[in-house]
Amino acid sequence: MKWTATFLILAFASTGQAVPQDEYKARLAALSKSTAAKHYSVGDYLAMAQMYQWAREQYVKVIENDPDHEPARRKLGFRKNGDGNWENDPSSRQESGNRKKAEDADRVRKVYLDRLESAGRDLSRQWVDLALWCRKNSLDAESLEAFRKTLEYDPTNATARKELGYEKDAKGIWLSKAEREIRKEMKDGISKAPQGTTSNVETAVEKALGIKNQKRESGHFLMESPHLTDIQLGTVLQHAEHSYEIFHKLFGQTDLFGDQKLNYVALTDEFQHHRYVDAFFQGSPEQKALARKSTGTGGFPQAELYQGTSADVLLYDWVIHSTTETLLKFMVEGEYCWLYEGLALHFTRLMKDTASIHCVDLAGTSPKNKGKNYSDPTDWPVICRVWVRENKDPDLTAVIKCTNMAELDGAEVVKAWSIVEFLLAEHRLKFLEFLKVVKREKDDEKALKAVWGWSITDLDYRWKQYVRVTY
Repeated sequence: MKWTATFLILAFASTGQAVPQDEYKARLAALSKSTAAKHYSVGDYLAMAQMYQWAREQYVKVIENDPDHEPARRKLGFRKNGDGNWENDPSSRQESGNRKKAEDADRVRKVYLDRLESAGRDLSRQWVDLALWCRKNSLDAESLEAFRKTLEYDPTNATARKELGYEKDAKGIWLSKAEREIRKEMKDGISKAPQGTTSNVETAVEKALGIKNQKRESGHFLMESPHLTDIQLGTVLQHAEHSYEIFHKLFGQTDLFGDQKLNYVALTDEFQHHRYVDAFFQGSPEQKALARKSTGTGGFPQAELYQGTSADVLLYDWVIHSTTETLLKFMVEGEYCWLYEGLALHFTRLMKDTASIHCVDLAGTSPKNKGKNYSDPTDWPVICRVWVRENKDPDLTAVIKCTNMAELDGAEVVKAWSIVEFLLAEHRLKFLEFLKVVKREKDDEKALKAVWGWSITDLDYRWKQYVRVTY
């Protein structure tokens, strides 16, 4: 039997018929060249329009798919050496930057994105064909990778979505199995989180303000307030502990707080708030004056808020937002406002459908917002969809480059939230790797390139595709 099997294999090979793995490599090589050609065409359009930065990004994608593509190599400033390898050409004169500005740049950008989208639809069909061929020939890993490439070029492709396990939810949004499970757990798991136990130990806040607080303590938090009941404190602690648990599960962490606890202080009025700021705030006189005008102060190990007449939903939103933001700051250690605010709002929106607490202006009070109110998170998907349709979304470069929360307006924060949601929903594992690279490199733009191979322009383009298919 062994001789017969060997004879059959040799006979199969002697006919000259390609084995599936060999044919797969040939098909993949042909598709990679086709993909390179599409990017090269878009790059040439951009170069003719004097948008040289965008053109270079497309030429880089050409050689990622077809490393020996001579025209793209030349336009990126390479030449072949005596060994036939590509090297930098010192004599090559390279144009740089984007020459068109304002409305002229917007017009080119629209055509540019339209061409990318058209090329993407065509390429996605070719990647689906390759994926189905791989599956037919029992190349399962290669099939899954081709389906993933399909969605990279066209996220609306229903065949690839279904093959990768995506399903539409009640709102018609495509979600992976992992995303469906984590979203359900985020919303349904609050009641199962620990409520902590009553504490009678006098705190630093009580000593400094000369007040008596009701206190409750859990594994990672201390909640105190002069007006909240023990039951209310327990419910607020549940939201904090649930946020803590989900964050660690989502990002593969163990205990980012270590031996310390986050001390939440809920006060009743502005007078108590002012006394708290005077006792505990460590910033400059100007920062202190601003803190007194606010409705609370953040930080670790203490975060404070005066509730006034607001409903308890404000408290829940506050601890979810502050816990998420604090944990992410521990994790990535840098000034990445779009990440912190975007992820915090992602948590509050999925867990409570709220955006009651935010570090920037979402209520439309600043001149920059022109009176537009972004404080209702149920409106955000529609807002994003209209932006993309009318090409009026905030500049993503400005959003990502911002290092001061006060400089982000409501529209920019809504886009930051949607960018974070897109990366988590569509690229969860890579997003985790991205955060690790951000911490190591101290540069979110470099991390974006290292993990996905994307520029900010690439991210913006893929986000727009996500908005079209999701919202």
